[in-house]
Amino acid sequence: MHILIITGGGIDMPFTHSYIKEQTFDKIIAADKGVQYAIQLGVKPDFILGDFDSLGEKWKKKMEQWQVPILTFPPEKDYTDTHLAIEYAIEQGAEEITLLGATGTRLDHTWANIGLLQLAMKKGVHAHIVDKHNRITMICEKTVIKREDAFGDFISLIPYTEKVTGITLTGFYYPLEDAELTLGISLGISNELVDEIGIIQIGRGNLLVIESRD
Repeated sequence: MHILIITGGGIDMPFTHSYIKEQTFDKIIAADKGVQYAIQLGVKPDFILGDFDSLGEKWKKKMEQWQVPILTFPPEKDYTDTHLAIEYAIEQGAEEITLLGATGTRLDHTWANIGLLQLAMKKGVHAHIVDKHNRITMICEKTVIKREDAFGDFISLIPYTEKVTGITLTGFYYPLEDAELTLGISLGISNELVDEIGIIQIGRGNLLVIESRD
């Protein structure tokens, strides 16, 4: 099951509208201010959750007209609305999760959301963050990127653990063989595919794969 989560960070409306039309999702969750975005995008979610501290009364009234399940949490809580949405998606049986609205001007929330990719990965769920310029995924095993499916021209690899070892890249402009990437070193930035298929092999560690376009 592929679940879309619309959350309350920054969203480019024209891009997001086109992206949702081009994709297929089995369920949609709107989290907090993501409800406003869903309304503006003309998308009816299957579930709504959050503390709704970022949602104006106008949007709350429209939300109630949807008559879909709503999970309400107190503003003072341990986890963010996006975190709760991911946990809920996994409880619903998600095998893949796409996050829209997970980046933006609040770098603390953006970085926390990137960390949530690891939470999903550890539970066997493939999750990625998408915005107008980036698709962000976390991996811990062999991954294949097809040129026809690539999000952008640039592919950067950033270690999320202190070290990621046994990295071999084939089909890339800058190949690697049994290499090590270390947190804080920029070796893996701005690579590109040169073949129709790029293969990332990992021995040990967690690796962020960021596909970018200007």
